[in-house]
Amino acid sequence: MRSLVLVAVTTVLLAVAVRVAWLGDDAYITLRTVENWCSGLGLRWNLVDRVQTFTHPLWMLLLAAGRALTGEVYFTTLGISLALSTVAIVLLLRRAARPTAMLAVGLLLLGTRAFTDYTTSGLETPLTYVLLLAFAGVVLDERSSPERPAHERFGKAALLAALLATNRMDLALVCAPALLAMVPAVGVRPALRQALAGGAPFFAWLLFAAIWFGSPFPVTAHAKAFGVGIPALELAQQGLRYATFALRDDPLLLPAIVLGLVTGLRGPGRWLAVGALLYCGYVVKVGGDFMAGRFFLPPFVVAMAILAPSLAKRPQRSCAVAIGALLLAALGGVPQWLRSPASDTPPSEAQIEAQHGIVDERRIYYPVLGLFSPTRQIPVAGALEAIAFPEGRSARWLLVNGAVGIPGYQTSPRGHLLDPLLCDPLLTRLPARDPAHWRIGHVLRRVPEGYYETVLTGENRLHHAGLRRYYDALRTLTQAPVFEGERLATLLRMAVGSYDADFRAFVAEQYRQPPRLPVALADLATPVPLGAYWFDAPTARIVYDGGLAVALGGARRERTVQLQVAGHFVGYRLRFVRDDVVVGEARGVPEPLTGVGELRALAGMHEQRFAVPAEVVAYDTLWVDFVERPGSERAVGPAAIGALRLLP
Repeated sequence: MRSLVLVAVTTVLLAVAVRVAWLGDDAYITLRTVENWCSGLGLRWNLVDRVQTFTHPLWMLLLAAGRALTGEVYFTTLGISLALSTVAIVLLLRRAARPTAMLAVGLLLLGTRAFTDYTTSGLETPLTYVLLLAFAGVVLDERSSPERPAHERFGKAALLAALLATNRMDLALVCAPALLAMVPAVGVRPALRQALAGGAPFFAWLLFAAIWFGSPFPVTAHAKAFGVGIPALELAQQGLRYATFALRDDPLLLPAIVLGLVTGLRGPGRWLAVGALLYCGYVVKVGGDFMAGRFFLPPFVVAMAILAPSLAKRPQRSCAVAIGALLLAALGGVPQWLRSPASDTPPSEAQIEAQHGIVDERRIYYPVLGLFSPTRQIPVAGALEAIAFPEGRSARWLLVNGAVGIPGYQTSPRGHLLDPLLCDPLLTRLPARDPAHWRIGHVLRRVPEGYYETVLTGENRLHHAGLRRYYDALRTLTQAPVFEGERLATLLRMAVGSYDADFRAFVAEQYRQPPRLPVALADLATPVPLGAYWFDAPTARIVYDGGLAVALGGARRERTVQLQVAGHFVGYRLRFVRDDVVVGEARGVPEPLTGVGELRALAGMHEQRFAVPAEVVAYDTLWVDFVERPGSERAVGPAAIGALRLLP
């Protein structure tokens, strides 16, 4: 009977996992690195530099092994995820032991949307499930010393904790209390030796990352945790919103965590429960995440590992938990896995904003990347280049985009992605562009003056002297030969903060008060071919947040300004200045071009005419600024101008 129930419950949960199977955009951030590595191009995201854009080294290695064996990533990633999730389900059900307890645990898993949603997704969650359950199994194993000596348990627990930290660094929080609680039975010195030996995978990765990438931490840690420039209280408030949203959107998730951890605190699993509570506190402290429920899954799995054997000891409690699980799950409405795949539709932008940026991420990407989606479109490596350059291209090109997963994977090795959210080595170290307006997990940074030109040409053209020195050091770490003497010296200087003062000077002096850059009218005399991308137009000038000041060489009275502008996603504002006083302004939004490719029509150089306001008699300077508008986040390049002519 026990085996029959185990097989039946596992089969149902696996069927649900297959029904909702999907990959998310963030998965393709890792898969771009995997694709480059397996194609012989190195462990890189953009080929020009070495940047760790993934938060889960162990998961990345597993995906790379799968890609090397099969030659593709979509079905391979889904297969690895489903296999690991199945192992996790079996481990949990086996801990439940009795059929009634298995049914109760099965209903808890089935009714928790976050658990079923992230049995796939392409992120590290399924591997986390398995490693956490293995760790809990070792920690909660209290068989007698002759059968399982304390030092043996500690050694295995230390190794599993190291693997968890290598899978995702913050998971060390879950493991730390239980490991520390085991030290007295082992002895401090033996425990330290075993911790060093068991921690070898994690320490080895940190050493490798520090040498290869120039930092032991992924760049995403800078983007989301280090110096984001958002007050701690506001982050904590967002973390509470994250928990509140989980309680409303996935009503079984948090009650199941509470039930399991309370059970643990009253029994032998107390230190494991303390670790899970610490992790919950950490989730709130960092503001949670934009993916609904996902950050609460490690505590959920720990809670289930504690709860399962407790339910096996009390069949009546198992029945009560099963009934409670059904009732709470019903509060969330009909589960998605009982609906048609066609019903998996994305929420609106208004919904996302109303939910403080927290979303059911699976609904966002299921239409395109869901296993059974009727509109599935599996990304093809390099496909974006064929769309952007149907005539072919051999030169390097740049793409600016905040949703860099799928576009990144579809960009050829010649394409360089400049991401102001998660993946750029310099931008992710900067604080939030606007601390009053930000989305958790997507904190936008301002691009410093000269950075686009620096990335494009390879020549450091940053305007602020301090930031220029800082970036020289950072670029040495990410681009110079790994074991070059100057690079190793720079690595040491960076580690001790030798360049921090230069970085802080830029943030204090110009980051919040961007300068208006001067341009002479003569520098804007050469027309750029219409439809040209900004990176193919050497004479184009980037319009940064502070704008441009075009000196006209004296008072002018022409009534029309003909200006080449890049892109359709932003508007442009011209202010007419006389003797440093603004005397009028005009605005315009470029219309899409015709007769060119789709991307050129939206991102290429356009021609726009601005009428000089009637009240403006004469002007000697033009201030040029870009104006964000709905859809600006979809821009694939910066605001830029080409030729400027004054017409009667």
